[in-house]
Amino acid sequence: MTRTARSILAVTSELPWPLNTGGHLRTFHVLRALSRSNRVRLVVPTDGSPTIAVDALRDHGLEVVPVSVGARVRRREAWRAASAAVAGQPYVFYRRHHWDAVQAELERQAMLETPDVFYLDHLDSFVYRGLLPGTPAVIDLHNVYSTLADRAAAEQRFWPLRMYLKREARLLHQRERRAMRQSAAVLATSDEDIRLFASLGGRAVLVPNGVDCSAYADLPTGRAAGMANILYVGAMSWSPNASAVVFLAREVMPKVRAVIPHARLRIVGRGATEEVKALARCPGVDVLGEVAAVQPHLNESALLAVPLEAGGGTRLKILEAFAAGLPVVSTAVGCEGLRVTHGEHLLTAERPAFADAVIQALSDATSGARLAANARVRVRELYDWTIVGAAACDAVARLC
Repeated sequence: MTRTARSILAVTSELPWPLNTGGHLRTFHVLRALSRSNRVRLVVPTDGSPTIAVDALRDHGLEVVPVSVGARVRRREAWRAASAAVAGQPYVFYRRHHWDAVQAELERQAMLETPDVFYLDHLDSFVYRGLLPGTPAVIDLHNVYSTLADRAAAEQRFWPLRMYLKREARLLHQRERRAMRQSAAVLATSDEDIRLFASLGGRAVLVPNGVDCSAYADLPTGRAAGMANILYVGAMSWSPNASAVVFLAREVMPKVRAVIPHARLRIVGRGATEEVKALARCPGVDVLGEVAAVQPHLNESALLAVPLEAGGGTRLKILEAFAAGLPVVSTAVGCEGLRVTHGEHLLTAERPAFADAVIQALSDATSGARLAANARVRVRELYDWTIVGAAACDAVARLC
């Protein structure tokens, strides 16, 4: 790479490898796209044993600068959370990702080569913005984090935690407003997020989440009549996902199996709680946990169910289903941020009517194939990672 290439100093909160979460996928694909025409140095904290992940990222052309910060210890994290509270800063999604060692490495990297752009991945990276006040900053906001915290609070039955999360949501909103003022450009995942960030004074650019469509090109469009496997994919450590699968297993599946007795729910995702594991005792429910590859389950299922009532950003799980030709039934929140239409690309239904929508989708394979075909065209046009990466490169190029 010639020295005339732009120098981008980037920071993120964890190694974006393996590609098993939405955050990892977005960070990896966007930074890899930027690395093709710029010099990108990615500073990232690790627990001290990152060799495999760092080597994998470097094999894909990313220049990674790992910084050992050690493993998280509960007592230290409690102290960090308390310190953030005293300082009036959010801990969730923000201060918990600040490390003195990472700050020192960023300062060292800036002295080695003055960056043209300071790239902040996630809101928590904004905690380092003050290190390079004279360098234009691009912040990639995967989500509206204040909305995530607020919705998570609404789902909490334990009132002290609910009040804590509501306070965190307010503090995160303040940080988001400050990030808008101190960033030259904001990468947003949806039109809704762009409008919100613009209302806070930000220069927001649409860089949606994406999917590698070529990885699913061999799968059929729609599924055969009579198939009745219902798939849910998501990290079970995130409470909205756990709430969604409990709803599916305990409320939706009994209604569906009363009409379609052989219907089964497959729950895929790491970090299953005891409550989620217990769902395996429900008739027609399989708790599979973390799997080596999701693609076989996308192929063997009749539809993807996404009955989320909380969350943010856009759903990579839905984009994967679209790319795989799998019909989708979702709540409005579940498909929030995607340029899709009920009855054209998927079926949308809120929880009271969700079981009926699932039964309708399972009972009409022809309609499901039509929706899946339309969705497949849409995802190839708007959400393939090659298109998303080009949008990110264009945003940075215009800034420079």
